[in-house]
This record gives sequence, C-alpha cells and structure tokens, in this order.
Amino acid sequence: MKKMLAPTNGSDHGDELRRENAKREQLEELLEESGIDLNEIMGVSPVPQFVINKDHNVIYWNRALEKLSKIKADQILGTNKQWKVFYDNERPCMADFIVDGHLEEIPKWYTTKNNRSKFMLRYHGKSESETLGDSCEAVAFFPLMSDKGKWLHFTVDAIKNPKGNVIGAVETFEDVTKQIHLQEEFVKTTEEKEVLLKKIQHRVKSDLQTIDSMIHYQSYYITDDESMERFKEIQNPVKSMIQIHRKLYQSKDLANIDFGVFIRSLILDRFRAYEIDKNTIQVDIDINNILLDINTAIPCGIIANELVSDSIKRSLLTAKLEESKEGKHKNPYKMKDEFAMKITDKGEFYLMTVYDNVKVSPENFGLQNNTLDMWFINKLITQLRGTVNLEQENGTLFKITFKKIKI
Repeated sequence: MKKMLAPTNGSDHGDELRRENAKREQLEELLEESGIDLNEIMGVSPVPQFVINKDHNVIYWNRALEKLSKIKADQILGTNKQWKVFYDNERPCMADFIVDGHLEEIPKWYTTKNNRSKFMLRYHGKSESETLGDSCEAVAFFPLMSDKGKWLHFTVDAIKNPKGNVIGAVETFEDVTKQIHLQEEFVKTTEEKEVLLKKIQHRVKSDLQTIDSMIHYQSYYITDDESMERFKEIQNPVKSMIQIHRKLYQSKDLANIDFGVFIRSLILDRFRAYEIDKNTIQVDIDINNILLDINTAIPCGIIANELVSDSIKRSLLTAKLEESKEGKHKNPYKMKDEFAMKITDKGEFYLMTVYDNVKVSPENFGLQNNTLDMWFINKLITQLRGTVNLEQENGTLFKITFKKIKI
C-alpha cells in the first residue's frame, strides 16, 4: 500500500491558481451568455482612461479620452505614443513608471515651475521599488491640451496577473480646470479683500488720530477743571480705539483672532500706561480657544480695555482713600488686588466675566451712572446683541453676553 504524502506549498499554490482560473472562466461565460461586451462597458465610461501593457504599448483608449485628447483610439492603439496627448516631446507618462516599477523617478519628471502642481504617491501593495507602492495620483497643468491648456487630476494603478506580477497599468484622468480657476479666483479675491481691509483699517486709524488731535487741541482753550475732565473722558475711548485697531490688525488671520492672546497683551499695555508693576496685582486670564473675527473682536476688545482701565482706576482710587484715612504715606501703586477675566463659549452666545476685588468703589458707580465710559460700554454691548449685568457684593463683577457680528 502506497503511503499518502502531505500536500506541498507548491500544490497549494497550484490549487489557488486553478480556483482563480475557474472563477475567471465562469465570469467569461456569464458575460458571453448575457451578450454584453466588456470592452463596450468600459468604452462608455465617462472617465477618460487608457491602458498599456508591460511593453508600454497602448491596448485600450476609451471614448471619453478620445474626447478629452482629440485623438481617436485607432490612431494610437498598438503604439507607445501616449505621451503625445500631454507633451511636445517623447517622455514617459505615469503609467510607464508603474509598469517599470520606478515610482521614485516621478517627481524628477513632473516637477514644474508652477507651484500649484502637486504629486501625491499612495503606497499600496508591492512593487519593484522598495519604498513605493503600485499606484499614485497627481494634479498638474498641461499647456498643450486645448488653446489655454488644462489642469488634470490623474491616477495610475498597476494591473497584475494572478501571480501578482505587474503586466500593465491603467491611467485615468479628470479635467479639474474649472475647479483650479475657481480656487485661483478665490485666492485673488481674498488677497484683494485683505489689501482693501488694510486700507480701510489705516483710514479708520488715521481718522481716529485726527479726532484725538482735535480734542487735544481744543483742550487748550478749556479753563475750568470740570470741562477738562469731560474732554479727557472723550479722549480716552478714542485713544483706546486707536490702540485696539493697531493691535488687532497685526493678526495674520483676521477671521480667526486668538482673543486670549490679544487680551493678555492688552492688559500688559494697560499696566504700562498706568505705570503699574504687573507683579503687584494678581491677574487671572481664562480665555482659551476663543477665536473671533475682526468685526467682533474690535468692540469686544474696546469693552475689555475699558473695564480693565476702570478696574485699575478704581484700585488706585481705593488705595489713595485708604492711605488718606490711615494717615500713612504708602505708594498707591503697590497694590495686592485681584483681577480676573474669562470668556466661555456657550454655543449660541459668549459669556464674558470681568472681576476685581476692589473693596471701595466710587460713589454712584453702576451701569446707569452718568459717565461716558459706561455709556460707551452699553452702546458696544448693544452692537454685539448682548446683555450686561453688574454685581458688587464681594468686589465688582461684570457679566456680559455677546454674539458674533454677522455682516
């Protein structure tokens, strides 16, 4: 009796090949019974494409590519002249690199002076190249296609036999000229708007500086103290607006200004303006991931600036009052007060809280008191479609809601 031998790896591989061939024959029978020609199915595809074999000869050229390239299939089938569609001299196409297994050479041939050309290699499967795959895609401009040239997005994939060997490649194309032109127009429009916005900002800042100069000039003719204080009340917000405009327009992206970074810089500026050492007051700024566009950031910045300035002035006044009562000669700038600002995104609106622990506030201090800064703050909050609430139990706490300004 003969001894049965265990099947070898070779026989396993042979069985796999037989199964693949059986499946292929079954598919061919189904197509034959249906009366449908596979080439006809591929021919009516709206996606332009061609196929080359391992010898780089064109074996398929569909109708969509005939329309795109203006070259009939019978003019190019059986040749290796596929390059004529895209270039003015003989050179390899991307499908040729796939067949040869040399994807690493693609960037050398497709690098152009136009910086919008992109090449993206997809690493799928194995090829003769050690680090690259057997498919890739790219976007590039082809000046010889049509009178003004065309932008094409093209993809290439290897065709393999059952053993996994590359026996050809299929290259497909999509005309993306309109999309590229739309992108270029968008970039151009954006750049023009950016230039215009900077011109407007410069004009606004210039106008504000003119108003500030006029107020300053007119103050020379004021003789009584009360009128002089009124002039200063007008001049201070104007100066604040000039500073806010200058600082905010330094942002690279005016549609997404990091408001937390801006507020921290603004508070330091206020401390310098009042000659206050930042180490003499405890500051807590909790504004993270709050991005505001320039139209919303300007009024919010002015409100924050006014409230910071107001807190500092009340703190200084409190220190002077305490010194006067105690009969001591303390430096009023040596404060140990607290100041905190927080902005929270509530979805439909933002909540800004501004708190300080100043124990003594000026008489009649409140939202409705007859001062220009409070009137100004209320006006800006209305502009932001917001609300304001003031609490003065343990210090001074402003609660302000606001929404982004839509233009």
